[in-house]
Amino acid sequence: MVKLPQRLEIVCPSCQSILTVDPRTGLVLHSEDKKSGYSFEKALEQVQERKAKADELFDKAFQEEKKRQSNLEEKFREALKSKDELDEPSRPWDLD
Repeated sequence: MVKLPQRLEIVCPSCQSILTVDPRTGLVLHSEDKKSGYSFEKALEQVQERKAKADELFDKAFQEEKKRQSNLEEKFREALKSKDELDEPSRPWDLD
């Protein structure tokens, strides 16, 4: 007669947790979650890196917006200068 072990330890293929199962009844007696290598320090470091990157992107966008605004201001000033020339269009019938 084959003697069954009192408990089976099985690794779950989806979540990698360790299940202790009673072979006679098939009930899960104990489950132990997989230990993650994630720590508070790593999470804090990731948040700081994302913040630094976001600040850098914001500064870049801010500089580009200032440059765009100065270009628009320059074009506006040029348009104001040329406005005087276009105030009164020449009318060919007045030349008679």
